[in-house]
Amino acid sequence: MTTRRPSASGHQNYIQHSAHIPPGREGLFDLVRSVPKTLHHENQLIVAERDYVIAHGRFTGMGRPTAWIAADVIRLEDGVLKEHWDVLQDEATKAESVSGLPMFGDTFPR
Repeated sequence: MTTRRPSASGHQNYIQHSAHIPPGREGLFDLVRSVPKTLHHENQLIVAERDYVIAHGRFTGMGRPTAWIAADVIRLEDGVLKEHWDVLQDEATKAESVSGLPMFGDTFPR
C-alpha cells in the first residue's frame, strides 16, 4: 500500500464552509488545538459516496449546557481533505422531541 503525501499547494485549496471555524486549514487546526480536554465525540453513523463522507455524531464536554448533534460533511480529493461543512443542533430532551425519538442513539440525554 502506498501512502500519498499531499503537496503543500494542495493544502492551500482546502475550503472551510462552517460558520464557526475560520477559513483554511489553519482555521481547522486552530479549532482542534483549542477544544477542551473534556471534549468527547461519539460517532453513530458514517455514510460515504464517491469523494464525500458524512459522519453523524454527538459532541459533549464542551462547556455548553447541551450536547451538539452534528453531521459533518467532508469532500476528499485523492485522499486529501478538500472541503468541510457541518450541521450542528443542540440535542433535544424527551420533553422537547416532537417525534418522541432521540436525536442520537436509543436513549435521550439525562
